[in-house]
Amino acid sequence: MAERDQLILVSSNPNKAIEAERILGMPLLRVALTLPEIQAADVQDVTRYKLEAARVKGYSRLIVEDVSLGFDELGNFPGPFVRWLLEAAGGKGLAAIAYALNNRSAKAQCCVAYWNGEEGKVFLGECTGEILVQPRGERHFGWDAWFQPRGSEKTFAEMTAEEKDRTSHRGDAYRKLAGHLHQEAARSSGRR
Repeated sequence: MAERDQLILVSSNPNKAIEAERILGMPLLRVALTLPEIQAADVQDVTRYKLEAARVKGYSRLIVEDVSLGFDELGNFPGPFVRWLLEAAGGKGLAAIAYALNNRSAKAQCCVAYWNGEEGKVFLGECTGEILVQPRGERHFGWDAWFQPRGSEKTFAEMTAEEKDRTSHRGDAYRKLAGHLHQEAARSSGRR
């Protein structure tokens, strides 16, 4: 693959890169930049802003992403602010909110934005489920041990990589991106 064709994931989180490569089925060059994030309640707005911030770095093909996790009963709070909640209070803070609620149903979202050198596209993936008071599974990736997808007996942290990729918000978003990349490649090869 020519260097100019290399697809770059701009993220300071290596776990996101591992999952993205696995779901896309292709290697990514991860550039560990901390991008500015606007204060917005919509994960798509946050991701679009991050894409614009990453584009000015001069990369020809790139991906950025952001995630959201919100309680239905709280109007999707904390939503895109879940990262800040975890940094301030950890999973225990998320569990404390769940403990206080009668309805612990929640929605996880992953928004992936892709820049092909000419235009940007946004892909939103979603997964509904419940935020648990007691975590289950390994606690090495965000809130995975506290989120149990609807219809599953396991949290994301208890799932195999393949199970999580099939079920998760990130898997949903990156599958949509993969379909777009396939169409883009087919159009490009048709022009040659």
